[in-house]
Amino acid sequence: MPLHDLADPSPACEPAACIALILGLLVVAVPARAGLAPQALAGLGLQNVAADSTRAAFENRRWRHPMDALGHVARLGPLPSWVVFRRQGLDAAAVALTTERVPGALEVRDLGQGAALSSALLDTTGGVTRTAIAVRYPSDPDWPGAPPGRARPTWRSVDLAIGPSFSYELGRVFQPFLYRLDAQATLLWNPWPGGLARAGIIIHGHDDFDFDPEHPDRDKLRPEPLAFDQFAWVPGVALVSASGGVFGDNRWGFSVGAARPLLGGRVLLDAQADETGFIAFVEGGLFSSPTRFSGFAGATWHVGQDVSVRVRAEKFVLGDRGVELAVDRAVRDMTVGVFAQRAGGERILGARVTLPVPPFTRPTGAALRVLPVENWSVDYHSRSDGTGVELSGVPSREDFLARLDPGALETNVRRFQKARGDRLEPLPATPPALVSFVGTTGFVNTPWAGVMTDQGAEAGYSHVPKRWAYDQRGVHDNDIAYVALGLLPRVEVDARITMFPGLKTFGDVVPESRLTDTDYMASGRVSLIDPQNGRPGLAAGVDDVQGTRRFHSSYLVSGLPVHILQVQGRFSLGYAFRIFKATRYTLDGVFGAAEISPLRYVAGQVEYDSEKWNVALAVPTPFGLRVRAALLNLRTPSVGVGWYVPLR
Repeated sequence: MPLHDLADPSPACEPAACIALILGLLVVAVPARAGLAPQALAGLGLQNVAADSTRAAFENRRWRHPMDALGHVARLGPLPSWVVFRRQGLDAAAVALTTERVPGALEVRDLGQGAALSSALLDTTGGVTRTAIAVRYPSDPDWPGAPPGRARPTWRSVDLAIGPSFSYELGRVFQPFLYRLDAQATLLWNPWPGGLARAGIIIHGHDDFDFDPEHPDRDKLRPEPLAFDQFAWVPGVALVSASGGVFGDNRWGFSVGAARPLLGGRVLLDAQADETGFIAFVEGGLFSSPTRFSGFAGATWHVGQDVSVRVRAEKFVLGDRGVELAVDRAVRDMTVGVFAQRAGGERILGARVTLPVPPFTRPTGAALRVLPVENWSVDYHSRSDGTGVELSGVPSREDFLARLDPGALETNVRRFQKARGDRLEPLPATPPALVSFVGTTGFVNTPWAGVMTDQGAEAGYSHVPKRWAYDQRGVHDNDIAYVALGLLPRVEVDARITMFPGLKTFGDVVPESRLTDTDYMASGRVSLIDPQNGRPGLAAGVDDVQGTRRFHSSYLVSGLPVHILQVQGRFSLGYAFRIFKATRYTLDGVFGAAEISPLRYVAGQVEYDSEKWNVALAVPTPFGLRVRAALLNLRTPSVGVGWYVPLR
């Protein structure tokens, strides 16, 4: 090598180029995104955990809602591109959640009876934080997949769930209310992804019912359930399930089903087929071959606001065929639903309420978890002979995917933010609607053009003297117990029980009858145009939808709210039609009402209920208590009291 090359070497690169080269090497050497560590996820109490640089997967058996779990995971750092939720160790859905802040003020609008902001939330700086949620399922062609691995698996633990088994019946002559209350303990083990072994026992408790040949072992210690369930995804096709063993209601056999989420989870197609036989655990045992077919095919539409509408064509467990339309609303951790069936040539109405059972945050990781059941459900059927009842105790694909649809996630963004530790602004408060003496929102006996506050409920009692009772007038008082519920935005549903003290059913032929004559009825109203200050609204409703229709009315009503300084008022005018055949029409023709509230906690009312003039004073006191006093026909006193509870 020449000496001048060693004495005067040329630089390898210019200084700027060298700096750029070093920075580029650092970018390549340091990952742009490290991702969440599986150990950190497991430290939160999550199970079946896996993670890589862009995805995380886990099973949440600790918190009630997926958005609670997402919020706690977000405390660890930025969420990965996709978070895969697992159920029974099987991938159920992948969720991508992104937020952006839009600076500037939010236009404040009427959200419709207090509906919560879901995907647009005020932040503390005066702007708006918008949350976009995307959901994918293993049946979707663009399923992102889950990262490999499965730390802290659920198969290493067994759950013992303990809860009540409750059934009841109303309306018998000698025993007006019968009920059965047993205790049920069930061992649950998830041996591999999608599999679940269930072994339960029912411990006999209180039973008012007579011997039932369809259930001859109800007064004995008996196993229920004894079954194995398996869920699996057929990639790009559907979620399938299969189950075999002893189910509920003395049925044994097998059940298969398939469900396909569409439109990102907003629609779920679902079908099930069962083949069962009879089984009873009495001395010597009783059973028959599984030759009875039941099943259904239908679709569920998640319409938003955590509301689902389900339509099914079904063959029920007793062999009757029919269709069902159901509407369910999840409010916090509770689910409220109503349904209508046409089964066996009969029209059936009913309601279902599913209540959460504490503890609301549950321990995980122990080899044996002994806990109460997570939820307890009570339902009401307008018929108690088994018509319109589907097979119980079999796996549900809809339950497997519950609260993993976009509507359920978007509605609960505040849960995510709260779990993440954000400081939240309180939701806008909407004054609850006043309830009438007949158990629907309105005045004295007439309805209002609005509906019960969304996600609000009122339970109460009204006493109507016999002088102006709509049934047994002049003979017996009417005592009314009611529940008015804002089931959906712009939709109110009402349940009412009317009792006639002293009137014994069949008392003229059965003097020892203990059954006081009682009427059960359901009502509903839809706000077609929401009434606002200075703008009239319009609503349509039907009272006493089914049954003897002793308290029936069907109507259109318009109403105008007026706010002048601190004085508020309402005016309404409506017409009740004779569309349906009924024993009696409580509203028949033109009716109207006016209300003025000069003070915050006092409302004076006057109305014409298509028969007579009434005046009333309503006093909404603190803690949701409402007191009402009225003069029917301007002379006969009537009183009522209600308790309003916001459910959201």
